[in-house]
Amino acid sequence: MKTSFKAIDEIFEFKGLWDMPSKCGLKISQKGDRYLVVVSELYQDNPGTSITQAATLLAKQICDHYHIPMDKLMYVEQNPDMNSKLSFYDEECYLVTFQIDNDNFTNPQWEQLEAVSKVKKH
Repeated sequence: MKTSFKAIDEIFEFKGLWDMPSKCGLKISQKGDRYLVVVSELYQDNPGTSITQAATLLAKQICDHYHIPMDKLMYVEQNPDMNSKLSFYDEECYLVTFQIDNDNFTNPQWEQLEAVSKVKKH
């Protein structure tokens, strides 16, 4: 059965560290043979592991659940703006790249993406 990626915009339940029940926001879109997966931190609504702490586990579980080839994944982590005076609650997005080793993701590398709202206009 082929999954329709245009319709995926949901809360995804996953096994975090030590199989702890966890949740994140999930959006998936497909362009050609590439799959863009955006996972969003849910903060207080997530009873378990954060998306950053579980990056390799979460990416693998999403690929397995939606039959996404691991080498066709573009994975983005989004931490939504929490409307706080504390700067670490500002919106941030990261492109996360992985190595693939024995059918698992390893060695995650985060590259911060500039949020559209923060781009200075000249």
